[in-house]
Amino acid sequence: MAETPEQRNNELERWVRNSLPKALVFARTLCSDEHTAEDLVHDCFCRLLAKRDKYDLLADGWRLLLRSITNAAIDRHRKNEPTLLESLTDDGGSAINAVPDGRGQEPLQIVMNRELEQTIETALKRLPFAQRAVLELKSLGMSQTEIADSLAITENNVGVLLYRAREKMSKLLRGS
Repeated sequence: MAETPEQRNNELERWVRNSLPKALVFARTLCSDEHTAEDLVHDCFCRLLAKRDKYDLLADGWRLLLRSITNAAIDRHRKNEPTLLESLTDDGGSAINAVPDGRGQEPLQIVMNRELEQTIETALKRLPFAQRAVLELKSLGMSQTEIADSLAITENNVGVLLYRAREKMSKLLRGS
């Protein structure tokens, strides 16, 4: 039985609703603030949906969306718009907290958690763009194959970027 346009639209709507939160988190790690990330994700969704006849968004949409977000963030970076990768001071806060929010904790633990979060965020900001993107996607639970497809690079390159990102993070967090 052939799929009706209404069924196809419902499936695409479900795909957008399921993809949106993760796409925003990913974009937030690449952009300087939450509003820029939201704009970037919105633009990428609109471009993909405008070409829904050309692409199979239900099968390949997530990969295409990640590639689109990455390319859009790189374009912003090249236009010298501030990004987390260049700026060591981010007034917007982080979309992904490295430590719990601190409710119900002792004051000393709250301070220690904030210091740890700031140290990790500062170290992430010092990673090269490609290393950070690969590390963020891996932290979202993606496989090396999925990351390679999403960023249009080889799996070997993903492995190298992950290795280098982890090594650099280790050195930065140790203070070396």
